[in-house]
Amino acid sequence: MAASRRLVRAFAATSVFALVFATAIVVRAASDARLFPTDTDSDGDGVPDAIELATQRLVSSPRESGSEFLVTSVLASPGLQDQFGVSYKSGTFDVWYASTEGASSEYQLELRNLVEWGDSNRNERIDTGEVLRNFTLGDAAFGGVPVVRFNRTDPDGGRVFNFIVRSLGDEVTLNLTIAQRFMRIASNRVLTPMEMKMGIAISHNLVNPGASVGIEMQLDTEGEFTYSERSWDDVHAFAQGDGAVNVTDGPSDHPATVFFSWSKTAMADGLPVNATVVSSEPAPGRYDLYLAYPQQVPSAGRAGIEHDPTLGVESAVYAHILGTPPELQADLVLYAGSFAAVALLVGLTIVAVNRRRKKGEN
Repeated sequence: MAASRRLVRAFAATSVFALVFATAIVVRAASDARLFPTDTDSDGDGVPDAIELATQRLVSSPRESGSEFLVTSVLASPGLQDQFGVSYKSGTFDVWYASTEGASSEYQLELRNLVEWGDSNRNERIDTGEVLRNFTLGDAAFGGVPVVRFNRTDPDGGRVFNFIVRSLGDEVTLNLTIAQRFMRIASNRVLTPMEMKMGIAISHNLVNPGASVGIEMQLDTEGEFTYSERSWDDVHAFAQGDGAVNVTDGPSDHPATVFFSWSKTAMADGLPVNATVVSSEPAPGRYDLYLAYPQQVPSAGRAGIEHDPTLGVESAVYAHILGTPPELQADLVLYAGSFAAVALLVGLTIVAVNRRRKKGEN
């Protein structure tokens, strides 16, 4: 698979930068730890400077195709290392996570249809028989469409990467953001370095006036799929009012979890509306998800929606750092440990890619 080969090359390149990054961050940490008390928050995002420094990740996005992207994120920390990646092509995302403890988890998420629906029972959810019209997304709407990409460096030194994809006809726009450090993006929302925000903007002229709109997605995974009323971000105070679906795999004593989460509130033509998700499992390991945005104007001829779901992972390294806050030291042992960690991460990447290739062949 071409995507698998790109992952191998990307992570091989990332490993070189990761070694330099690990060395630099360790040396910087040794000096900065003396400069910043553990309770300071210089950028006002609600995360202490010491935690931001210890959890800063190396994010890489090699340019290989104008209509696709691959983002990789790696962190080498004393005692535990992990990595995650997000790839995109033709309206489909692959999200995966692996740690040096041997656990890994992944899912594939395809945006299949923009839908018009009628809320006949007024429960603000898309139930069986309520879809009035499908408008195909996936490869038909996003195939070959250029990805506009740019990046910047925040005042705190962290790099931020953005990717914008507009469907043919401009009915659906995806605005994706990933950062190396924690970043406040709203008064009640902090984007963590363990996730990618997937802003969705819909501008659709209704065939059925007064109908509601939504997005039909398909999630494929070999892991355990669960629904949660509160997302990882919500539980850890990085968001408010978020729901999620989680995919967990690996050993029971140290599993790996990736998630797709969403705010339960969206904006419809500038006004807040409830955003709901319903799921079904038409086949083992395959889940249909409907993001629903109830119409507030009975005779409306157009729907304009803004929403911000998230593709993310539950980082074992982040939990490890919070639980064991040792003073970071720039010494040969840690340098050697970082080198070994990077080598191991590359090995994990190759294993994961081979697994994906075999799954594709099957």
